[in-house]
This record gives sequence, C-alpha cells and structure tokens, in this order.
Amino acid sequence: MSPIQMLPLLFQKDSIPKAEVPPLRTGQVLFGRVEELYHNETALVRLGNFQVQAQLQAPLAAGNSYWFQVQSSGGDDLQLRVIVKPEQNKRAAESILRQFHLPDTKSNRQLLQFFLERNLPITPDTFKQAAEWIGSKTDPTKGLNALEFIFNRNLPFTKETFQALVAVQESTSFFQELKQLQQFLAEPQFASLKTIAPLKQLIADILRDGSADSGIVRFDSGEAVKQLLQEIIHKLGLTYEKEVGVWSLAGKDSMQPLDTLKPLLMSAMAELGAAGEKLEPLLQRLTGMQIIAQDPAAPMQQLVMQLPISFGHMQSDVTIQWNGRKKDNGQIDPDFCRILFYLDLQHLRQTMLDMVVQNKVVHITVVNDTEGIEPIVTIWKPVLKEKLEELGYQLSFINVKPFFKEQMTEFQERQSVSLPKELYQGVDIKI
Repeated sequence: MSPIQMLPLLFQKDSIPKAEVPPLRTGQVLFGRVEELYHNETALVRLGNFQVQAQLQAPLAAGNSYWFQVQSSGGDDLQLRVIVKPEQNKRAAESILRQFHLPDTKSNRQLLQFFLERNLPITPDTFKQAAEWIGSKTDPTKGLNALEFIFNRNLPFTKETFQALVAVQESTSFFQELKQLQQFLAEPQFASLKTIAPLKQLIADILRDGSADSGIVRFDSGEAVKQLLQEIIHKLGLTYEKEVGVWSLAGKDSMQPLDTLKPLLMSAMAELGAAGEKLEPLLQRLTGMQIIAQDPAAPMQQLVMQLPISFGHMQSDVTIQWNGRKKDNGQIDPDFCRILFYLDLQHLRQTMLDMVVQNKVVHITVVNDTEGIEPIVTIWKPVLKEKLEELGYQLSFINVKPFFKEQMTEFQERQSVSLPKELYQGVDIKI
C-alpha cells in the first residue's frame, strides 16, 4: 500500500471551513432562494448558508429558487441576474453551459455538476480553465479534489497550483519516486552537469536517513525523532522559501539554502533542458506538500506533512496530520489536540490509532484486526503510562477494537492519496 494515501481526504468538501459570507465574483453562478422582496427590485436572497441583499434585474417571486449570475459585486451594490428559472431547474446544466458559450458535452456536464453540488464559485473563465486542466491527461478524481481545495482555501487559481495539488495525491511512495529519480540521474550523459552530483548525493542521504543500520538515528526518544523529522523537512526543501527570506532579510547570500532538494531540483531542471521534465513530478509534489502543510487562517491549527523515513530495513513514507486548537501566540496547544495514526505495519498490518488529548489527559483507541493484539497492548500499557507521566501527561485508557466496515473503507481511502475527510481530525501518520 502507498504510504501517502491519506491526503485525499484533505481535499474533500466537509474538511475545509468556509467564511460565513464568501466573496462573490462578477460572472459567478449561484443557486439561491428569494426570501423577501423589497422595493426598487431588491430582495433578500439566501445563497447556501448565508443571506445577502441584492438588486434583481427582473421581477421574481418570493419563495422560489433560481440560478443567478453575479452582474456586479462592488461595495454594497450586489446585482444578480436570473439565468435559470424554477421551471428550468431540471435542465440547469444545459442552460448554464449555454450561458457560458460552452458545448453541452458529458465531461462539461460532469464538471459543472461537481461545481454546483459543492457550491464552488464558478465563472465562465474558471470553468473553461478547469475543463482544460482536467482534460490534460489528469486523473479526474485527483483533479476535482485539487480544484475543490483551491477554491475552499482561496488559493491562486493557477495551473501551477493545480498541478502541485494533483501531484501531492500521487500513489507512488516518496521512496519509490526518489529511487526512480536516482536511477535516472545515474545516466552517463548527466555526469558533467554542475547540479547533478550534489542532487544525487542529497537523494542518497535522504534515502539513508533514519535507518537503524546507518547509525545516524536511534528511535529511543522523542527528541531523537523530532531531530530526525526536522532534518528531513530541511533536506526536502519544505522550508526553502522561508530560509531564503531569512537570508535576504539578514543581507546574506540567498544562494546558501540551495543545498536542499527543492532548489536543487529547480536548478537541475534548468540544466537538463527538455530532459528536466523527468524531475517535474517530484518538484510539483514538494510544492503540493508545502501548500497543504497548514492553513494559518483556520480557527484550528493543522499540520500536514509527508516524509520518507527508514525504520530499520523497512522504508516507508510517514504522513503526519496534527490538528489542535491554537494558543494566544498562534502555536498548536499540545494539551488539547487530536492525533490520528494510520499505519501499515510489517507484522500487524493495517492499524489505526486515535489519540485525543484534553487538558493533558490522553485517550487512545487502537483499531486492528490481528488476533491476540489486545494482550500485547496490555503488556506495554504500564510503560506507555510511565513515559507519558514523565512528559507531564496522564493516560486515561487504551481501547482495542477491530475495524468496522466503514473504518476499513476510510483506512483504504487514506492509503491511496486522495485528500483527508475532516480537516480537524488530527495527526495522520502512515508507516
């Protein structure tokens, strides 16, 4: 199973908090109900979960629902035009495509239905761009997930953003992608290029880091694991832009952070020319990881990362999703959070751990179908309790239960890079 397959749930509709009254754009199509009629052809219109007062360009009936197009949204002057009347709702897709001057094809209907069902801000321009991107050899499910994430997070509606969010859903493990790139760069014709040698060395370092055989890291303390994660995050270049900003503000040479994977990939692509296209998927994947890493505007803090780590002879990606409330300083409060671990272990196989922390009291549920696992958990419970107490936390309970059908379906979804169901579910670690 792929180690980064939990991300799909991040891009789903219910996972992303939306503003109470989202900004409306000229040309945007919306489904709304006329609640009250006022004078001068103005009305109170309900659009999804919010209400707006708008000027209508035609006499309408209170209580009826219509498809509207935003004509003007400047300041307090919101103007709506009816493009589909109640009696035409069954053929709304056909009518809207006609308004957009687009062909009434199956693919256009499906894409339009996706936008309308999720109440995404659709305009003729954004729809045409989305249709073009989805149709350009992109997996439809990944593409639709990416589009929804872009709109719900108010990200730049650009092809680069879209491609990065599609790439981060790749089912091939990070380790496999790095090894494939390593083999590609080993070809003799690339040996003389300036960037190739440091790039190959860095990839070798990343593939080796964390291995029990290497002697680099011992997983016998939380501090050791923390240092390993920080080192890998740095080597992947996930903090590259931040590092460049720090160097620039300090008046230093901003080229010094170029020893990490992301900037080295960019330099190598420039050197390789047409052959550099082989490096683009990994670069896009790294950018996608940066995009989904966290949402600073959300009421709850979320940290999401995918990291390639070796555990002894076992190499796997670790996907971390940690959600919790924020402190006054904006940092995650470790005393109040939820952490979900989705693991594919060598012997225990598919395992889910749900850890909830409330005021330093820890509740853990282990979900696994392996026979005889409960006595093993019981044996190690005193050790876990002692270690938590050393850190100032109290273990409340550990429950062990088998997977329900619904949970297994969710686990398998999380094992195949889509984008997570609920944004505030916690830390997902897939091993």
